Amino acid sequence: MASLTGGEWVVAALGAEGVRHVFGIPGVHNLAIYDALLRQSAIRHVLARHEAGAAFMADGYARASGAPGVVLVTTGPGATNVLTPLVESYAGSMPVLVVMSDIASALVGRDLGALHEVPNQIECFRPVTRWAEALTEARSIPAAVHTAFDLLRTGRPGPVALSIPNDFLTARVEAEPGRGGAGRRPPCHPSEIAEAARLLRGAARPLLIAGGGVVAAGAEAELLALARRLDAPVLTSVMGRGAISERDPLWHGVLPNRRATEPVLQAADVILAVGCRFAHRSTQGLLLNLAFAPGQTLIHLDLDPRVIGLLFKPALGIVGDARDGLARLLAALAAGEPTGGWDHRWRAGLRGAASARYTPEAARLLETLREALPDEAIVACDQTGINYWMEWRFPVLAPRTFLYPVGSATLGYGVPAAIGAKLAKPDRPVVAVVGDGGFMYSVGELATAVKYRLPVVFLVMNDDRYGAIKYLQEALFAGRWGEADLANPDFPALAEAFGARGERVTVATLPAALARGLAADGPTVLELPMAVTPPWEL
Repeated sequence: MASLTGGEWVVAALGAEGVRHVFGIPGVHNLAIYDALLRQSAIRHVLARHEAGAAFMADGYARASGAPGVVLVTTGPGATNVLTPLVESYAGSMPVLVVMSDIASALVGRDLGALHEVPNQIECFRPVTRWAEALTEARSIPAAVHTAFDLLRTGRPGPVALSIPNDFLTARVEAEPGRGGAGRRPPCHPSEIAEAARLLRGAARPLLIAGGGVVAAGAEAELLALARRLDAPVLTSVMGRGAISERDPLWHGVLPNRRATEPVLQAADVILAVGCRFAHRSTQGLLLNLAFAPGQTLIHLDLDPRVIGLLFKPALGIVGDARDGLARLLAALAAGEPTGGWDHRWRAGLRGAASARYTPEAARLLETLREALPDEAIVACDQTGINYWMEWRFPVLAPRTFLYPVGSATLGYGVPAAIGAKLAKPDRPVVAVVGDGGFMYSVGELATAVKYRLPVVFLVMNDDRYGAIKYLQEALFAGRWGEADLANPDFPALAEAFGARGERVTVATLPAALARGLAADGPTVLELPMAVTPPWEL
């Protein structure tokens, strides 16, 4: 047993779990945690300018590294400011832990008008977390933190929220220190793997669909080996991008890119989906409307049993870790020549299929950006015309290098997510591609990048409007549009006012400007005046 303040217990438990960065903003109720942070050096605190920015940073940190992102916020408005980022982390299955303070334990739930009070604060977080818990005794603080990490390691990743009354944080209590590192993902059942191997062995045109669960499990090598063994093309969800290099001939496309993927989906006879929840946005959205024919066999392997059969009933469901399942499948299939009958030349002709709205100018921008960046560079996207094309047309060559808010499609993600990614991977080049509207959502976090001298490049696509909204208004309402035009600042001048570098570029000058920005000793804002029509087919 050890005697520490509640704030010290929070920091000690985080340290025992291997946490090296936390993101947050101090407030009157959580200062005991900050006092403990100030008296140690193993965990680095990153001071954000808004709690939403802190939580998006934690999400970007988790996506780029695979390690949990940790957010520290104060009571009431400080806590509720992280709800929008948690919507994205929940949808994207990102391991993010939010530690928030609350009003004094004797006041919780009484609605007496205490400073920063949100009655039953924890209830706000239950819909957007895997687990949300309000602590009722100070001595349970270390156990609660360790339980949170155990959940993140054993089940489908996602946000966890802990609410701690401020008097617990200042109180000195005895508790049992935790060792950290507990928890592992469940293996797949051998009989189900044997049945999956039997089905795949008899397939004429097997198809693999890889979701974010493959990346979360670190199963990229197993996925590629299985694709080679079956001679099977691979589709990835947006969250699964990078699970196989998109230069590999067996990679075919991103699932919602209907023009490229629908013919292959229809031609397959046995489909193995791994770590893919078939999210409605991607499979029943503005482009692809996925359905499996009666003659097709769907095998669905996922860590979360609730996902299997939610949209599509499989012939075989397998619950377990993606890496374990793919490795067992490889072993069950054993060495041998593929028996599939895919016409790969036909497939190759489909890979580049696009609508007429994919203009030569948009294609040139994406080609220029890809050629200007190393394969291992991390690109954080926001939501703007070019990002909607990047969702499936920007080549992703390695896992955890393409950060995209596909779950919430929220503005304001790209800037802080890029900052979190750079802190997670300081040796990697990091670029954020954002629109003028999305950049202004979180422009305050440019000050965070300046404070920590992070050489992140923020590429701002400026069309002086919410361009995608204008497109939708005109398409849906007989050409009428309004309330989508913006009054923007001079972006390079704004960058310089923050203490960052700023340039206005063209597509032709972009590579040199990117090189300068990535070699700088702080952030750079590049403004590219350009309008891009989104790909949606209404």
